[in-house]
Amino acid sequence: MGEKRIIIGLMGTIGSGKTYVSDYLIKKYKFYKISMGDLVREKADELGIERTRENLQKIGNDYRDRYGINYWIKQVLKRIKESDKERIIIDGIRTPVEARYFKKHSFLVFVDAKQSIRYRRIIERAREDDQNKTIDEIKEQEKKEFKLLETDKAYKYAEYKILNNSTRKDLEIKVDALLKKLLKN
Repeated sequence: MGEKRIIIGLMGTIGSGKTYVSDYLIKKYKFYKISMGDLVREKADELGIERTRENLQKIGNDYRDRYGINYWIKQVLKRIKESDKERIIIDGIRTPVEARYFKKHSFLVFVDAKQSIRYRRIIERAREDDQNKTIDEIKEQEKKEFKLLETDKAYKYAEYKILNNSTRKDLEIKVDALLKKLLKN
């Protein structure tokens, strides 16, 4: 490829559009995605544990407790090392430790949207770990995650922010502008 390797660390609130941003970067700009959530889901499958949000959070924390706070970071680094790709997205950075580490080694981008918009998206997407959720259940789930993982503290490490309160086209324009800026660095 001949270009400098670019790594984007992607973080954001539940339902903010992180997955869409990630998919867009893959489709339009040929990024290679390493999803921290997928690493945890793979571990759940390995262990024969149902993929509920609560179970995945427990597995994530259990492995951090058992093998060190950097366990998932090391799994991501292993995948990066195995890859020959020049453009990489690390999707799903959630803890302050992960954010601090990846801020040093990538461009950290935070995707957010108004709470009411995010909750509507969560209900509409009906992912396996979101099914049958009410607005109150989603709020409670988010509150637990913020407390458990200190996600709100992790978001403060982001150098760049994309606000996704409008259309997908508007989001794509914001992503294009940000990527243009990052490629200049």
